[in-house]
Amino acid sequence: MNYLEELVTGRPKGTGGKAQRLSSDEVRRIDKCLTGTRHEIRNRALLYIGLGSGMRIGELVSLRVKDVAPYGKVLNRIVLEKHRTKDKESREIDLSPQAVAHLRTWLSSRYPLPSPDAPVFPSQKNPGKPMNRTWAIQMLSKMFKDAGVANASSHSLRRTHIDELRRTGADMNIIREQVGHSSLSTTQAYFEVDPAEKEKAVGKLKF
Repeated sequence: MNYLEELVTGRPKGTGGKAQRLSSDEVRRIDKCLTGTRHEIRNRALLYIGLGSGMRIGELVSLRVKDVAPYGKVLNRIVLEKHRTKDKESREIDLSPQAVAHLRTWLSSRYPLPSPDAPVFPSQKNPGKPMNRTWAIQMLSKMFKDAGVANASSHSLRRTHIDELRRTGADMNIIREQVGHSSLSTTQAYFEVDPAEKEKAVGKLKF
């Protein structure tokens, strides 16, 4: 995978096509590195909405204010219209409490208050248009690099969301619907068997 392919897919080379999952410690390190930076509030919102929704980066940057706060109040469940999804199917996406909190802080920090049709993450050169997907991928890559998190990419946010849902015991079909996979096999491909988890599961068996 060359540099251009890495930007298009949001996945670093040497990963076998799978993005690296972020640990809780790595998320804290990324968060800490954002403190005092020029776009701290915006970048935190991008980070935590990605982690707390499982949206693809292209879906995330396509969001409009009316999608997330149609009546001036940030929703914890949004509807992603079909023209903004990879599979061209609309879907409902639940946001984690952290994602809602950072989204609320980001929207509140913008003055004048953005209109319903304004992008949630506007382009710096043209605020009326959404942030470019490739730019968002580069920005996240820099955030990870600054925090010393190796082999992570924008897709790591989605991978981490999926893994965390599984760890909470969420049904595989719930995960599939949340992240917009067309088939259950696509969702299952994200998971690798953890020997420790397998040992623990078998250890609970009693006949």
